[in-house]
Amino acid sequence: MAKDIAPEKQTVLNCLRGKTYYVDFYQREYVWKTDTVKVLLDDICYNFMLSYEHHKTEELSQKVIDLYNWYFLNVFITNTVDGKCYIVDGQQRLSTLTLIATKLYHMSPEGNLKKALEECICANDLFSGRIFCIDNAKRAAVMKCLIEGIPYTEPYKNETERTLVERYSDIDKYINDLQMTDHQRDAFVAYFLNKLVLVELSIDKDDTPMIFEVINDRGEALKPFEILKGKLVGKLGKTETDKYSELWDKALKQLPNKEDEFISSFLKSQYVFKRDSKMETELNNSYHRFIFSENTVAESLKFRNTDIDHESRIKNFISHRLRYYSALYATLLKNEDVFLEYDNVVNGLTGQYENAMAACSIDDLEQQVKVSTIAKEVDRLWVLLQMNGVYDSNQFQTISYKLNELLKDATVADYRKLFNQLIENAIRQKKGLQMGTSVALLDKQTFLRKDYTNSPARFLRYFFARIEKYLCDQTNCKMQNSVKYVSTSTGAKTGYHIEHILSHNDTNEGYFSSVDEFEQKRNQLGGLLLLKGHDNISSGNEEYADKLKTYSSGFVWGHSLCEEFYHTNKDFNAFNDDLLKKTGVNFRPIDKFDKEALDYRNELLYQLVKIIWEC
Repeated sequence: MAKDIAPEKQTVLNCLRGKTYYVDFYQREYVWKTDTVKVLLDDICYNFMLSYEHHKTEELSQKVIDLYNWYFLNVFITNTVDGKCYIVDGQQRLSTLTLIATKLYHMSPEGNLKKALEECICANDLFSGRIFCIDNAKRAAVMKCLIEGIPYTEPYKNETERTLVERYSDIDKYINDLQMTDHQRDAFVAYFLNKLVLVELSIDKDDTPMIFEVINDRGEALKPFEILKGKLVGKLGKTETDKYSELWDKALKQLPNKEDEFISSFLKSQYVFKRDSKMETELNNSYHRFIFSENTVAESLKFRNTDIDHESRIKNFISHRLRYYSALYATLLKNEDVFLEYDNVVNGLTGQYENAMAACSIDDLEQQVKVSTIAKEVDRLWVLLQMNGVYDSNQFQTISYKLNELLKDATVADYRKLFNQLIENAIRQKKGLQMGTSVALLDKQTFLRKDYTNSPARFLRYFFARIEKYLCDQTNCKMQNSVKYVSTSTGAKTGYHIEHILSHNDTNEGYFSSVDEFEQKRNQLGGLLLLKGHDNISSGNEEYADKLKTYSSGFVWGHSLCEEFYHTNKDFNAFNDDLLKKTGVNFRPIDKFDKEALDYRNELLYQLVKIIWEC
């Protein structure tokens, strides 16, 4: 390696003057912030003033400037391929030095110093005219305006253009605020050109992706997706890097700050079909290394140098798989499908995005229906596991990985059967039954065992919010708040809380044979409802007749206990008649909420659950 890397000490003048640098494909945009540029300027000016104070009365000359202390600006790394010099590391610093040179150029009078500054910013090409020293093809439009001192009015094509304009404005203000005399200005320009020192490491061997990952530990660390880009595109010939770099950037541009999450999820959707904590950790944190080591994912991708035809596989991956699945993931992240919102935003479930990517093939014509159906089935799976008392977060993760495999070759028509089998298998496993034994997706006795004491409050809020949503949809009325709001809001004034219809009082306890039976029965789902804010507190341990006053302004599920609810509600009455025909039970007012009334509400709720979650 020693003979492949050649260090060379350079001043800013030697580094920039008459040079043309290309910014390689795996370099990030120019992204330095105001604070970073200010720190650099503070250091330069501080060291300049230390020397200037000793020589400020002397006439400027090269001999005098040689007496100034030099200031080390760090290392930059270059790689020359086919006659072009690429910046491997140090783009941020070199770009900032060019902007400082531009500001000093505008301040300087005509003469040798101004000419030297101009030659550090741009040069005249025999055929192309003015070209800029750094990344001319992508920065020429902005740099032309900056050096000519005119505003850049075009829309920014990339982050680099925006940052160049914004950081130049910062540099302009900083140097103006110094209020330098003419002598001090000329000394500063000479110091900037001659006494700021960088060390260039020139890499002759084309190992830049490897070098780039190693040096990534210096400064602001790159993210795994940026390193992966370097590793993959770096394996291609230089004539192809621009094309595939642009394809990569275009694909991931639609996923700001979600790039690594997407690639990790994509890899799991395609290659992980069972729980493996070690593999999960590797894919979540260091997939950019994992897929080049010895494992089943790497064997499937075949991106390694030792893999046959790895270059064409990389090209195919970027051109097709990355293009399609990044767009799909961007669509999924919007959670525009109501069940995606329920799954991800409301209930905090994970894995649906992976399931959707597993189910969809490239440019899948059924993408929308697959995404919607899977999201709905995941909700149904989760709720029915909860209702059966067999939900376990680890088991749910196992099921999610299994779905990655099952959905790959399945049609939309197969989904219900696949999900039913997963629910049934979980029930059989919980009950210790043999596989193949017939079980119901939710039987009445199991439903009755699901109550306030064994259900998370968040689940209960969601459960009753979904009941309310169904009733409102069927009767052409609007929910007081959305399912998301009802499920997630818990504030004392604006949040929703679980209300026991059967309060602790002598009247209610008298409806049951014992206190134990009362305590057990009052917690059943049919004896619960949702109230908003202080309404829940104010109802307290009131008699049922007094509670009805509160329920009359609440959700349909509670309001339907009140007789006046039915008087002028034609849409609800029509729905209620149809419900009776379908299930043998419907809504009716209850003037005394005793044991029989509780049994009736349990049956009514059970029938609604079977309709909503199709079991």
